[in-house]
Order: sequence, then structure tokens, then C-alpha cells
Amino acid sequence: MLPSEPPVSRVSLRRPRILLVDDDPSVIRGLWRVLRQHRPEFQINTASGAAQAIEALSELGYDLVLTDWRMPGGGGRAVLEALVALYPETARVVHTSHLDSDETFQCCPAHVVIAKPATESEILTAIDYALRRVASEPVRAAS
Repeated sequence: MLPSEPPVSRVSLRRPRILLVDDDPSVIRGLWRVLRQHRPEFQINTASGAAQAIEALSELGYDLVLTDWRMPGGGGRAVLEALVALYPETARVVHTSHLDSDETFQCCPAHVVIAKPATESEILTAIDYALRRVASEPVRAAS
């Protein structure tokens, strides 16, 4: 005899994990506020620089990292290099006030680069786009 109801799956989907990296506490607070208001399902952690971000990456997997570009101690480039080398499946967003003066963005391994100050809409669109883009990329075999 078949059960009258389908079995209930015990698999639970975890909330998307986001790491915000910036040496300016007011920027972190602003990004946190926007995400709390518009994406309350996200689990949000913060780091105040590249070294702290890289340490956080090794402790917990993230779906997306939003990082400033210029910070003391390696900056966004160090964060992105660690992500590409160790966690290529993580979406990468750069949020910077140095777009006009830095030509390195032509080879920047970010999925999205947005200028500071960004509007709430720009931040949310960048995050959503980066998450969708990573989700649609083919899974790469480990070398």
C-alpha cells in the first residue's frame, strides 16, 4: 500500500553566505543595512581588511564576497586572488571609489565591479547578477 502523502525531505537549504570586506566601518554598516532590509535571508559576515577576509574564507564557505579594492594590507586584489585560487565557485564583487584611476580592472577577476558610492539598487543588482553568473558557470574539476 502506498503512503497517502509523499515523504518529507530532511534536506534543508542553507541561507546564502555573504562576506563584506571594507576598512571603513561606515561602509560596512551601510552595506549591512541594505542587505538586512532587502535580502534578510542572507547570512552576512564582515571583515575589515584582506588578511581578516582570507582568514574568514578559510573558516567558512561563502557564496559571495563583496570587497573594497584599496585597503591596507593587500586590499581587494589579495582577496580576489585567494578566491580565484582556493574558492573559484564564490561570486566576487568589487565595490570601490577608485574606478577611474585604476587600469587594473581590465584584468580584475571580479564578476562585477561597482563604483562607490553605489545606490541600494546598484548594490542589490550587482550581488544578484554575480550570484546568478556563478550559478550558471560550469563546475570545474580540481586540477
